[in-house]
Amino acid sequence: MAGYGWTGKILWVDLTNRTSRTEDIPSQVYENYIGGKGLGAYLLYRSLEPKIDPLGPDNILFFVTGPLQGLPAPNVGRWAIVTKSPLTGAFLDSHCGGPLGREIKKSGYDAVAVIGQSDTPITLVIEDREVRFDDAENLCGKGTHETTRILHERNPKGSAVYVIGPAGENLVLSAVGCCELAHQTGRGGIGAILGSKNLKGVVVKGTKKITSKHPESLREINTMVAKIWKEKEGSDFKKFGTGSLVEIANARGQFPTRNWQNGFFEEYENLLPENYQHLATGAHLSCPHCILRCTHAYKIEDPSNPGSEVESTLEYETLGLCGGNLGISDPVAVLRLNFLADDLGLDTISAGSAIGFAMDAFENGILTEDEIGFSLRFGDAEAALKLMRKIAYREGIGEVLAKGVRLAAQEIGKGSEKLAVHVKGLETPAWDPRGKKGLGLSYATAAVGASHLRGWPQTTEMPDSSALDVIESMVTERDTKHLTDSMIVCHFTWNFPLSREHKITLVNGATGLDYDSESISKFGQRVDTLTRLFNIREGFSRKDDILPPKFWSAQIAGIAEGRKAFVDKNDFDKSLDMYYDLRGWGSDGVPTEETVEELGLSSLVKPQ
Repeated sequence: MAGYGWTGKILWVDLTNRTSRTEDIPSQVYENYIGGKGLGAYLLYRSLEPKIDPLGPDNILFFVTGPLQGLPAPNVGRWAIVTKSPLTGAFLDSHCGGPLGREIKKSGYDAVAVIGQSDTPITLVIEDREVRFDDAENLCGKGTHETTRILHERNPKGSAVYVIGPAGENLVLSAVGCCELAHQTGRGGIGAILGSKNLKGVVVKGTKKITSKHPESLREINTMVAKIWKEKEGSDFKKFGTGSLVEIANARGQFPTRNWQNGFFEEYENLLPENYQHLATGAHLSCPHCILRCTHAYKIEDPSNPGSEVESTLEYETLGLCGGNLGISDPVAVLRLNFLADDLGLDTISAGSAIGFAMDAFENGILTEDEIGFSLRFGDAEAALKLMRKIAYREGIGEVLAKGVRLAAQEIGKGSEKLAVHVKGLETPAWDPRGKKGLGLSYATAAVGASHLRGWPQTTEMPDSSALDVIESMVTERDTKHLTDSMIVCHFTWNFPLSREHKITLVNGATGLDYDSESISKFGQRVDTLTRLFNIREGFSRKDDILPPKFWSAQIAGIAEGRKAFVDKNDFDKSLDMYYDLRGWGSDGVPTEETVEELGLSSLVKPQ
């Protein structure tokens, strides 16, 4: 089956010995796991020893593609990393835009597995079947933008470049990797893993051609997508990208405000895209092979070099966590925070959460000015910039916050645990579950921790009645999202929409498989169950499928005033029971032997 969508090979790279080898993957593995998240989950569970240190040499980074990368299909300029998170200690899949996945496929691999630890800083360079370990000593300490520019100058034209910044080098647990300036493996601390391995960057250039089994199927959907998108000339998403979601989130009571004190930001209008469009330089940094072009760049003064101009690629999540969540309503201030985070190599969700947590702790008298080094009140953008740098360089209070809000709260104490908003250690994205029925269950049960990209309940209702009637729809959407993340196509294809059926057609057209809706549901259950089993092996259980205290406090203003994430904790427990039951797991959240057998996991999964 290799040759249609897949290459059938994994490249293994050992940084300790600076060696590489290839592994042939059986066709049955591809049939069961497709690629991307699914294939990565299989490889990680199979290959990683339990309870290893995520920042030790034994952790493995799987750079994974799907069957559509390198093919003329819509919105496939993406790829994923699958690993064990240093921030949570749990399973992690982080998805990223940019051409790296395409170039990995064109080099002849479906995935690149990186293990070990170099004794000096290096860059991994892959050109077709050639693997090099280039010295990166002179790149240490440089930001992602300068590092990307230098690596492009050193390597063949058309290479895909992925790098870390100072935060990754300093092992900040929320550090990211950056692909082609504007795209990040944004969650869970992947940048810290690269830093722990002394891997400053990865450069890939391939020349091989990827073919599909039924190219006409891909062409038909491409034509359909292009026609629909052309007709959406007036849509805000087309004009502004994800920044257009600020008004929608705020109207639903889901926009994070002052460290989740509320889901309604009274100054939200200042953060609407119309207020910073005069700074726009276009969508030229968007993903390849994508007609959405949602990555919009804006020209601002470099926050680290006054007098020079840079481009900041602002997204909704940053407007939420570095805007409303910090009480900051100046869009230029958010653009500056965004550029600094990207250049330092910080996740704007986790960094914004850590700064908001510290602001909340300061205003509640838990942290003092002496401990921080300056006043830290909500709305103070300059203080936020200072603290972001402290986190990236682990200076002063930044040393504590660099560990994430869960560990920071444990270290600070004094009741600060109630101010830390996370699930399983992963800080919460910019969608308050107190504004949408059942969303809290998606956060609580996602293998990675709090994520907005793990399947939402299909409802517009607020959580003022039992969530039991929307849990089944959440399972269906999660299964579809597992498919999306395994193909791999962009999540924002909901704008067309690219339906579940369309995605199945793309997978079958690329590979020659014969998936249907029922077998895709089983595929989704297989991936969800395998990632669950990975976490159980790492020590997670039902006690970790919970929501933070903030989401059990009622909102105080706006349309969701008075609402909590669930009507009560009893309804949450019943919803969790229902989710487990629909998944074929026991009441303790452990997949049953029958489920493991039915999903074809018995040969892979050892008894717990």
